[in-house]
Amino acid sequence: MSKPYPHRASGLDWVYLANGFTRHKTPYGPGVSIARADALHEAIAAQIVTAPWRVRGQEVRFLRAMMDLSQDGLARALGTTRASVARWEAARDQPIPGTADRALRLLYAVKAARRGVARRVAEAPSATDRTGGHGRVVFRATAQGWQTEAAAA
Repeated sequence: MSKPYPHRASGLDWVYLANGFTRHKTPYGPGVSIARADALHEAIAAQIVTAPWRVRGQEVRFLRAMMDLSQDGLARALGTTRASVARWEAARDQPIPGTADRALRLLYAVKAARRGVARRVAEAPSATDRTGGHGRVVFRATAQGWQTEAAAA
């Protein structure tokens, strides 16, 4: 049995792989290939958002990368500032504030679902900073289900 491999490329100091990787030599030195790396990263993200401990800066950066968001995009989605997100990420081992922790977990879970309404909910905060009423929305029953029409004036 080989020694667990520390998956440092994830940016997380606590991730080790028991298997699913191959060590090999490259012209630049030792290398490692990871089988189904995308699926591994999804499993890591699921562990982060369901774990009983608070999310730390290194996990914020990992989840942000998984959601393909900039620091500014994540800040807008969480209703905070880019400077706050940058501070959280710089403090790798410090837990983020409780409200931001819960919002980040939910944001990732919704975005990971990749389903119509859930995806729109996850993206809505970063799509606009407007507040106030949204006007009238008209729904029409179709063979494909209920659909929205262009808002009437």
